[in-house]
Amino acid sequence: MTPRRAAPLAAVLLLAVAACTGGDAGTGSDAGTGSDAGTTERPAATRTGEDLLARLRDGGLTIVIRHAATDHSRPDAPTVDLDDCGTQRNLSAEGRADAQAIGAGIRRLAVPIGEVWASPYCRSKDTAELAFGRFEVVPGLERLYPERDERAEQRLNRLIERQAPRAGEPHLVIAGHGVYPGVLAPPVTLGEGEAALYARTGDEFTLAGRIKPEDWATLGTAAGNQRVARVADSVVSLNGPGGAGSAFRVAVPGILVTSAHLVAGAREITVVRPDGTPLTARVLGSDPSVGVAALRVNDSGLPPLHSGSGLAQARPQDRAYAVGASGALMAGSIRALKQPVTVAGGGQVAAIRIDTDPPAGSAGGPLVDESGYVLGVLTATTGTDGGFAIPVDVARAAALEIVREG
Repeated sequence: MTPRRAAPLAAVLLLAVAACTGGDAGTGSDAGTGSDAGTTERPAATRTGEDLLARLRDGGLTIVIRHAATDHSRPDAPTVDLDDCGTQRNLSAEGRADAQAIGAGIRRLAVPIGEVWASPYCRSKDTAELAFGRFEVVPGLERLYPERDERAEQRLNRLIERQAPRAGEPHLVIAGHGVYPGVLAPPVTLGEGEAALYARTGDEFTLAGRIKPEDWATLGTAAGNQRVARVADSVVSLNGPGGAGSAFRVAVPGILVTSAHLVAGAREITVVRPDGTPLTARVLGSDPSVGVAALRVNDSGLPPLHSGSGLAQARPQDRAYAVGASGALMAGSIRALKQPVTVAGGGQVAAIRIDTDPPAGSAGGPLVDESGYVLGVLTATTGTDGGFAIPVDVARAAALEIVREG
């Protein structure tokens, strides 16, 4: 395969992991079958999920993402025109879906992304566009195969050394192929859609981890944070006059807190423990002005949740987890701590806003931080998008008043 040089697409070289040793035509290393596959151990997601998530949130990485899955039944033409996608092997439907999922995972995790560089090949540009919605092309990486152009690689290495982020800066993303400039070491063989994360220390780079395309969906979930996973043991499901939702056990013995609209008009309601055991709960009362209700159950067997200093220490961009019944959990980030909203009961509340929609049926469940401390009570709102929670101090005051009067 001989790429035909396209007209310059950028005035400066912008990296975009281009190359594939010997085989971007679809049968060589770009297909993930190079002889060096497996020479660098891949960190197991179950052992490094939380560490990788922390590194991703902190910034300062150069993230090399190989283009997503391609249609190998339509290989590159013998002579590739970089301006004509019809002469190239392109993303398959699966690959396009994977690229979109990668982007959705990165946005869900609030990973700070700076520049996005892409190879001149359409499969790399499409991966960047679908995942990040933007990119800049780096002419030159197509010169790394079938034999490396040493001068081109030297220029790319210098570019990376100048522009790779340092600790605390947004990540640099390189969307390209299976082989990339040698300054990023040690090299690894990437599968389609897989990412290698390189951390910078001075002028040196080290491999911080690898993430397969499907891994983005589990980072930051219960699979990666056991303290958050245990929160679900305190959450029950319910189906009241206001619809299906959740409730959770608080520190006051026998008391559950939920969203007021779910139990409006009810005196008793059935709640279901995580193990499937139904319990009868008495509705002590509700405060529609803040959207909170309190229930009483006997011998619930549920461990209580606590607020600790979670809300006092919470800041925008902190991780937060919306927890519903049956283990439903969604990770997000705090966008605001005092967002004015109208709750389902009509009251006006300064609520916590998160950047993701909570799981279905999680209204009335807890919003917690990474330590499992309650930040607020998930609530339904009117005329707004995203997830919201009544701050725990507001909910606590309302629930205690209901208990005293009930």
